[in-house]
Amino acid sequence: MAVNHAGGQPGPDAGHIAEQVAEALRTGTFDPQHAGEVFLRQDAERAVRATLGGAGVSVAGREGSPVRPVSFLGQRFQPDLVVDAGSGRQVAVTLTLLKGDAGPLTQALAGALVLAGRYAAVVALVLDRRLAKRNPFDDTRDEPGQRELSEAEQALITQLWERHRIKLELRRQDPFGW
Repeated sequence: MAVNHAGGQPGPDAGHIAEQVAEALRTGTFDPQHAGEVFLRQDAERAVRATLGGAGVSVAGREGSPVRPVSFLGQRFQPDLVVDAGSGRQVAVTLTLLKGDAGPLTQALAGALVLAGRYAAVVALVLDRRLAKRNPFDDTRDEPGQRELSEAEQALITQLWERHRIKLELRRQDPFGW
């Protein structure tokens, strides 16, 4: 179990809150016409507040926001949202948008690992708006297929949660909202 330097061992409260936040982000509404971080943060905040009710949610970039970056070897990592899980425990939320390639995923995973050192848990949402590539041998009337996660990818996602308290949420969304 990972140690949270700001608040000791992560307890069931933070883990439960992280699972609720992940569910909120999995089912929340993200407007595909908006790609900027401000809009993504607003949509994420709305989804989390709708699920958690009166939980304290701080949003990075807002005036007076207590959300601060964590530095590691000169690189700064900042959560997009911080949810108060009670008892001084906080859950960091990061939002990553994939549009053209999977390159930003590296930064998302690295950032989540660094943030896990300060926060009781981390929820990393990866919103995949890349267009599905059509198999040229498929029927043209069929929707383009989306590759499922491999067993190794699923195992890594499980290990991130069990070893580091990082809940990785992968969500595919049509970039045009169809």
